[in-house]
Amino acid sequence: MEVTRQVQGTWDLSTFKFRIEGAGINNMLKEMKEAKLLGNRCHQCGTVYLPANFYCRKCHIAIHEPAEISDHGEVMSYTIGYADVRGNPLDEPRVSLMVKLDGSDTWIMGAGEDMKPEDVHIGMRVKIKWAEQRVGNLQDMESFIPE
Repeated sequence: MEVTRQVQGTWDLSTFKFRIEGAGINNMLKEMKEAKLLGNRCHQCGTVYLPANFYCRKCHIAIHEPAEISDHGEVMSYTIGYADVRGNPLDEPRVSLMVKLDGSDTWIMGAGEDMKPEDVHIGMRVKIKWAEQRVGNLQDMESFIPE
C-alpha cells in the first residue's frame, strides 16, 4: 500500500541550480545569441519541438530536422503571483506565462512584462523581449511582452 505524506512548509527553489543538457538545448542557445529560435521537426508526423528533442514523443522515432520558430506566440496558460515563495506580499503582481510560439507545437514558460494582470488572458498575443546583449543562455529571453 502506498502512503502519501503532507509536509508543511516551503521549498525555496532559488537555492537550487538546475542544469539543462543536450544537443537540442545547445543548438537553441547558440541561435539565441542572434535572437533566433531553433527547434526540430518530426519528419513523420510534423510535430515541432522547442527546445529540440532527440525523439518524437508521438512517433517514438529519432528526429534531426531543424525548424525555425517565431518569437511571437499565444498565451496558453498563466498565473498571477501576489506573494513570493515565503508568502511575503510583492510590491507588484508577477505574471508567469505558458506560451505556444508560432511554428512550435510545444509550450515554453516565461515572465510577462508590460501587462496588467487584468489584461492577461488565454489566447493573448505576445512576443519575446530579447536581451540587448545576448550570450547564448536562457536569460537571453528576458520576458514576454504584448504584441
